[in-house]
Amino acid sequence: MNLPPQQDISERQWAVLEPQLAAATARLSARVKRATDQLLPHIDDGRATRRLNAALGQIELDLSRAFLFFDTYMDVLTQRNSAELGAILRGCDALAMDAMRRDHPALGIIEPPLVYCDRGFGASIVRESVPFPDTSPNPMPLLQIPYGRLKEKHNLTSILHESGHQALARLQLVSALADTLRDALARAGAPEQIRHLYALWSFEIGPDFWAFALSGIAEAAAIRDLFALPSGHALRVSYHDPHPPPYLRALLTFDWCRRAWGQGAWDDWERQWLAAYPLDAAPTETRRVLLQARRFIPVVGQTLFDTRFRVLGRRRLLDLFDLAPLAPNELKRRASGIRGGKLDLTGLAPSVQLAVFRMVREWYPIGEAQLDRLMSDWLMRLGRSYRHSL
Repeated sequence: MNLPPQQDISERQWAVLEPQLAAATARLSARVKRATDQLLPHIDDGRATRRLNAALGQIELDLSRAFLFFDTYMDVLTQRNSAELGAILRGCDALAMDAMRRDHPALGIIEPPLVYCDRGFGASIVRESVPFPDTSPNPMPLLQIPYGRLKEKHNLTSILHESGHQALARLQLVSALADTLRDALARAGAPEQIRHLYALWSFEIGPDFWAFALSGIAEAAAIRDLFALPSGHALRVSYHDPHPPPYLRALLTFDWCRRAWGQGAWDDWERQWLAAYPLDAAPTETRRVLLQARRFIPVVGQTLFDTRFRVLGRRRLLDLFDLAPLAPNELKRRASGIRGGKLDLTGLAPSVQLAVFRMVREWYPIGEAQLDRLMSDWLMRLGRSYRHSL
């Protein structure tokens, strides 16, 4: 790749990636050698010729699947050849790592994540150890963010959400969250359909809650912005898609803000959200489902806040986080420094620093270009310190 040192990934990341690339190469080369050693001596025999042709043809097909692994990382690392983009993405790596590292043995051995850009609307993740089509396990968390997110860096809470997918899987909480929500809703008298839907949606609600625990009201503000979609999208209910309707997704985060900090700006956000999406605009069945699901949002919130999980040593999920620096008054105090031209981010974790920037945009508008420049410089500094710490 010939990446310059200031844009390169860390030695630790290369140490994880290169053996995986070498193993895929060795595996395919060994198959070619076995086929030729066994069959080339008998090439005059028509049966041996046909077997060799079939073996090489199968290897060619398998090679195309293996190239997906090679090509994926080639696409990811090629972006690091751009001086500014590479430095910013390394800062995003640091943000993702901060979001995954928690006080739990299962989260102490996650390989350093890589963040890259791609087309599309939403972010995504290929989790560590998830197999590629050639069965090669993915050697490190691979997070994709849309190119457009780099022009609205204040909404990089998407990285925190995708990191939550990795962390919750490592904690073995994915199915536990679904079961816990289903049981809590059953005790609250929720209809079976609503219990089923929230259990399905827990696959995305869990990472939303993870991002909330890392960035507080910044996550609610980001979801309000990112999912302000046309009504047909915001109110759509799917019985197979693990993503909750955006309508509910925002209302859930507003509920979490109230549980953590009482009354606040999120109350106004909720009123504006409900006014923007009157359920009268939805089909009858969709309206019925959304009304029922909305009624049980407090049950979902209480369950996420209060449940003690066996896999966490009877701790709550929130016990893995520190909400104190995310208190709205504290964020506002930090964000207000922008009026003097300087933000004091001393002692704050990267995820909390992101929350400060997000709330600068919310409370102290300074112009998109200026905020973008400040956040680019911040991510570059974050990336430099992160790479040296690995």
